[in-house]
Amino acid sequence: MGRLKNYLLAGLAVILPLAVTIWVLVGVFRFIDGLAGKLIVYLTGHYFPGLGFVITIALIFLAGLLATNIIGRRLLDLGEGLLLRIPLARTIYRLAKQVTEALSRKDEQVFRQVVLVEWPRRGVHSIGFLIGEAGEDLFGAGGPDKVKVFIPTVPNPTTGFLFVAPREEVWPMPLSVEDGLKFILSVGIVSPGEAGNNNNHNHK
Repeated sequence: MGRLKNYLLAGLAVILPLAVTIWVLVGVFRFIDGLAGKLIVYLTGHYFPGLGFVITIALIFLAGLLATNIIGRRLLDLGEGLLLRIPLARTIYRLAKQVTEALSRKDEQVFRQVVLVEWPRRGVHSIGFLIGEAGEDLFGAGGPDKVKVFIPTVPNPTTGFLFVAPREEVWPMPLSVEDGLKFILSVGIVSPGEAGNNNNHNHK
């Protein structure tokens, strides 16, 4: 029974990461394929698996091509100007663009530091990520000394809670942002730095 248990645990350690990876990739494929796939079904009356994915990737590539040359940039600016004249679309577009630009910054990380915040009640702490200053942005010059903290949900860090907290109530942790994300994604199973240590042992 002991050997059987060890075999099952070893097999689970191999299969689980692979299964999660395949599950995520399949989900992404289906989502992207559905973006253009519905339009293809509407126009032709037939569904071609994977064609929507190819068209969507081609459109993204074309948009990137247009954005990197003068003529294409002018066409995109013209289209953006027309879109910004539509009240509801303008609000959604501006918000999406601001988020996209923030996430694509190369000179500055969106998550600056791993921090600890006392939440959801006194005596219980949650791991979060420091985003930046909040005092002057929200309260104007001379405002209170507060910071913006994002506390992700587990194990899906793409959703969570945004807090504006006093600086003195946010405790920096001696972890890199990468280690903090690994700790959250693994539901606390993978200790900070453990993945890197395992890789070093595998190379030896």
